[in-house]
Amino acid sequence: VGLLASAQNRSIVKMAKAEPVEKKSTGKKAAVVGKSGKKLTGFMKFSKEKRETVKAENEGITFGQIGKKLGELWRGLDDDEKAKYNN
Repeated sequence: VGLLASAQNRSIVKMAKAEPVEKKSTGKKAAVVGKSGKKLTGFMKFSKEKRETVKAENEGITFGQIGKKLGELWRGLDDDEKAKYNN
């Protein structure tokens, strides 16, 4: 047990002494990303834009029902309208 604890303490000390690494810029344009770090889909962009409108038009609607309504609205869009969100 003593050797294991000693090895753990040494690795903690090494991590504490390590210098922070600077991040290099890739020069690429930043994509629209959500909290998870993944690029947002067209549907997610559409949902962010329309959620408050759907909520206001349907007072007392639950979270799940809002998602269902947004899905219906998304499916009702033609390809040209969806392209606006997919780019």
